[in-house]
Amino acid sequence: LKHAWLDCRRRAQAPMASISVDRTLPKPQDHASDGLDAVGFVQFWGNSPALDLLGDGQAAAFGVAAAGVTPGQQHSKEDKMTGEQFWSREVVDAGDAGAEVHQAVEPAPLPEEGPLNILVAGGADIRHLVKTVARRRGGGGRGPRLRFFLHESNHEVLARHILFLQVVNNTALPARERMEIFLSLYGNTLVRERDSRYVAELADEFVELVTDNSSHPLASAINMDGLKFKDRDILQDVFKGWRADVPFDIEALREQRSRGYYRDRYDFRKNMMDWDYQTHIKDKAGIINWFHYKAFCFTGVAFETRLASYNTSNRTLASYTEAKDRAKGTTVQVRGYWGDLINSPYWAFSIATNAQDRPRLFKVSGAQYRETETDIAEFNLTDYIGQLDTGEELHLPAETPEEHTFPYTSPMEGLRQERKVEEVEESKEQPAPQGGGRARGRRKPAKEWPPLTPAFEGDGVEVVLLSGDLREVLRKSKYRGLFHRGFLGAMAAMPFFEDAGLNRAAEDPFRHPESAPAARIRKPARKEKPELLGARRDDSAFAAVFAEGAEVVAETMKYQAHFDAQQRLAFRHRVAQAGHLFGWRLADEARAVPRMEHDMKERRAQELEKYATDFLRF
Repeated sequence: LKHAWLDCRRRAQAPMASISVDRTLPKPQDHASDGLDAVGFVQFWGNSPALDLLGDGQAAAFGVAAAGVTPGQQHSKEDKMTGEQFWSREVVDAGDAGAEVHQAVEPAPLPEEGPLNILVAGGADIRHLVKTVARRRGGGGRGPRLRFFLHESNHEVLARHILFLQVVNNTALPARERMEIFLSLYGNTLVRERDSRYVAELADEFVELVTDNSSHPLASAINMDGLKFKDRDILQDVFKGWRADVPFDIEALREQRSRGYYRDRYDFRKNMMDWDYQTHIKDKAGIINWFHYKAFCFTGVAFETRLASYNTSNRTLASYTEAKDRAKGTTVQVRGYWGDLINSPYWAFSIATNAQDRPRLFKVSGAQYRETETDIAEFNLTDYIGQLDTGEELHLPAETPEEHTFPYTSPMEGLRQERKVEEVEESKEQPAPQGGGRARGRRKPAKEWPPLTPAFEGDGVEVVLLSGDLREVLRKSKYRGLFHRGFLGAMAAMPFFEDAGLNRAAEDPFRHPESAPAARIRKPARKEKPELLGARRDDSAFAAVFAEGAEVVAETMKYQAHFDAQQRLAFRHRVAQAGHLFGWRLADEARAVPRMEHDMKERRAQELEKYATDFLRF
C-alpha cells in the first residue's frame, strides 16, 4: 500500500512538474556573474581610505565618510543623518553597560628608542605608508626609524610598490607633476604617453635594483632580504614586461573581462553600473561623481588631472593568473588584465581630507558636490608629497566671495594658480651647469638619480618587501613580538581566518552543530563566546608577531561594490571572531560589529553597514 500511494503521488505531481520551472533553462550564472568575475584575481588598489598608522582619527571613523556640507548645515532629512544620530537611536542590548557599548581600547605608547615596526599585509598599495611618513614629517620629522613590512601575494603589486616609492621620492620633479604621474599610473588602464615612457625608462633600473646592482638612492630604503630568489626572478620578469617594446593591449583585455562579467547584459551594462553606484557608493561617498564612476567602468580611466590624451596602455596593470590549456588540459600562466572592473580606485585618497579644509572641499549645492573625487585626490596627494619634501602641510588659500555666489568658484582654482606660479619661479632660479653654453640643454646621465625626499633620507624609513604564504612568513622567529602597528587588508583575510581555524567547520567554535538550532541573533564574539578569548593565542602566527599593546587595524568590506550588505556584516563578525580567539580586544564594538538577526532585511543590513566603522581596530 505504501508503494502504491507513492506511485499515485508521483503521477499526480507529474502535470505540475511540466508547468513549473523548465529544468532545461540556463542557470542564472549564464546571464550575469555574481560579481566575483569583476573583482578579478589581483588587487591593484585598496578599497579603504589612507591611514596614518601611528595614530589617525580616520581609523575610528564611522558613518558616512564623505558626507556633504551644505551652506546652511541643513540635515533635516533622514538620509542625511549623521553617524552619532543613528547610533544614539539604536536599541542596545539590556546586558550592556554604557561604558561597554563604545569601549575605548587604547594601544600602548610607542617606544621612544629603536625602530617602529609596522606590518601591512594585503594593503594593495602604499597609501598608508605615504600618509604615515608624510604626517610624521609634517609633525616635526623626529622620532624612531620607521620600518614598513609590506606583504603581498602577487608580485605585480610588489613591483608597483617600488614604482610608486620612486615616484613620490623623485625630487627632480615638482610635487604637482609627481602627483599627476602617481594618480595616472595608480588607477588608469590608459595613461598619457609620457607616463608610459616614465615607466619604461625605469624598468631596466628596477631590474638592477632587484639584483642588488643598482645605484639608485631607493636601493638604500628598500630591503629585499625577505624575498626568496624565486620571488626576485619573478619581479625581474614583471619589470621587463614594463618595457615599451612589450605588447600589451589593455583595452582589448579589459573588454574581454567585461564581456565575461556582464554576459547577456553586456549591452545594458550601464544600468548595472548605475545600480552599483546608487546602492553601494552614493550613500557612503557622494563625492564620487556618477559620470566619473561610469567612465571608469566603461574605459578603466579614473583620474584625468589635466587636458591630455590618455591612450597608452598602463603596463603596470599587467599580471598573470593560472588557467588550463583547452587543448592539452595542462595548467598555464595567462598574461592579461586581472584587476578590478567595478571597485574604483577613488577610495584611497578621495573620500576624506584634513578637518581644516573639509568644509570647503565637501560643500554641496543643490544636492550636487561642488568638487569631485579627483579634486580631493589631487589635494590630498599633493599635500602628502609636499610634506615629504618640506614638512609643511598644504591648505587651501583664503576664502573669497566668489565661492559663495553662482557659478561658485572652486577653492582649488586658487591653489592651482599658486602652484603654477611657484613652478615657473623655481625653473628660473636653477643655476646653469658649468662648462659653456652648449651644456645648457644637456640632460643628466642615465645613472645620475636625484636624492630621496628628506622624509625618507633624513628621517629614516626602511621598506621591507615580503611575499609567499603569509602564515609561513610570520612563523619565523625573527618576527616574534616585532610589530607595534599592523594593517590587515581584505586580501589578507583568508590567511587570518586559516590561522584562527575558522575556515574548517570541524574546528570552528562559533559554528552551531547541525543538531542545535541556529542562533536567531548573531552578537559580537565577546558576548557570544566570552570564554574563548585568547583560546588560540599560543598557536597563532598573527598573535605571536605583535608586541604587547600593539594596535591592529583590519579592513572591512564597507566600500566594496559587489557584496550584499548581509555578507559584509558577516565578514565583520568573522574578523572579530578571529581576533577574539587571538586574545585581541575590539574597540568600539557596538559600531564595529552590529548584531545581525536571522531574518534581517537587506535594507536594514545596508543601513547598519553604512553607519558602521570603516575599520576594525584591535
